[in-house]
Order: sequence, then structure tokens, then C-alpha cells
Amino acid sequence: MIFFDLDNTLLDHDGAEQDAIRTFVSRYIDEVSDEARQSPETVWRAITDRQRIRWRAGELSFQELRRARISELFKSPLSSEQADRLVSEYYQIYRLHWRLFPDVVPALTQLQQVSPLAVITNGFAFQQQAKLQDTNISEFFRFVVTSEQVGVAKPDPIIFQQAVKSAKAHAGDCWFVGNHPINDAEAAQQAGLKAVWLNRHRFDTKVSTRVVRTLDGFVDLVKVQY
Repeated sequence: MIFFDLDNTLLDHDGAEQDAIRTFVSRYIDEVSDEARQSPETVWRAITDRQRIRWRAGELSFQELRRARISELFKSPLSSEQADRLVSEYYQIYRLHWRLFPDVVPALTQLQQVSPLAVITNGFAFQQQAKLQDTNISEFFRFVVTSEQVGVAKPDPIIFQQAVKSAKAHAGDCWFVGNHPINDAEAAQQAGLKAVWLNRHRFDTKVSTRVVRTLDGFVDLVKVQY
């Protein structure tokens, strides 16, 4: 079995999010904070990181997380109803910008000839499944394991173990490739999988796993093993 991470491995999440927040802020240019107007991507990322810490600590529900993120962009307080409406608007913009990296479909097409494929992803099932469907790659995968379903997120080894169990396979016979050096590559290796870090941006981070720059490189690596 070959497992893939989703966001920033198959789907260009950062690019989609960047385009979406720019569009969203431009619609509310007179209502958002000065910081958001001047640097929407940087502010949105900082807000997201800050509020996700609270969510993971159990301080916020998922709905409260979404409201908190959008509310921080604005100069004036938002009601729950206003926040929900704006969250929905932002999400629709974000969804319109979903796109795959150029090497994804060729890689999946080749790899499905040598092994079943599946996805291990942090996130909520409805959104992650929608990404696969909207980008027309859902048919490549036997199943999708999400942190919502398992109850823990990468880098927790349990999510990898559950995926291997679902595949009815042995961890040492499974591959996993993802874009994050710690949460994906190192974590998968510690869970016993053959882990590969997809380092698209050529970061200098040192890892103990195999490293490739593109999914083409991952295809070559897997084919050598098979």
C-alpha cells in the first residue's frame, strides 16, 4: 500500500489559501484591520496558527475555530451569524482555488499500476473528501483516513497504525509520502512505514528518511523497490 498526505503534497493548499484570502480581504477592504489589508496572507496564517492551538487544546469547537479565525480579520466585533456567513463565503472562495501540483496525476497514474493507493490526512472528512472529488483524483484511492475519524492527528503514530490496519497490511510493507519533515516523514518512519519527505521547496531541514523533490522522484524510488 502507498499512502499519501493531501494538503501541500497532492493539493496546493498554501497557494489556494493565499489566493483565497487575498480575494476575500479585497471584498472587505474597508472593514478588515490595517494589518490584514497590508499583508493578508501573513496575518491569516498567524491567526490560523494561533486559533488552531486553542482548538487542539480543546478550548474551541470546530465551528468556534472557524468563527474565531474570520473574526480576527475585522476591526469591529462580529456576531455569530455574521461570522458564520463570512466563513461560508471565504470557504467558497478557497474551494474555487483548489488545484493539484502538476506532477500529481502522472504520478498517481503510474503508481496505481504497482500498488493500491490511500490517503492519510489531518483534517475533517467532509472537506478532505471534497478536495479529492473537486480535483478529480478520488478514484485513485481505496480509502481516506482523516484525523477526525481516528481522533488523533499526525504526527501521532496511531493515525498511521489505523491506516495500515485498514489496508490489512504490515507497516514495513507500506510507503508514505508527505510534505512535512516531522509530522509526515519522521512520524511515518517512527510508525514503521517506509517514509519519504516530499521537499518541494528545497528546505534545509535534516531528516532521517528518504527525501525527494517531486512526485516524479517518488515514483522512481518506489519502482526501484518493486
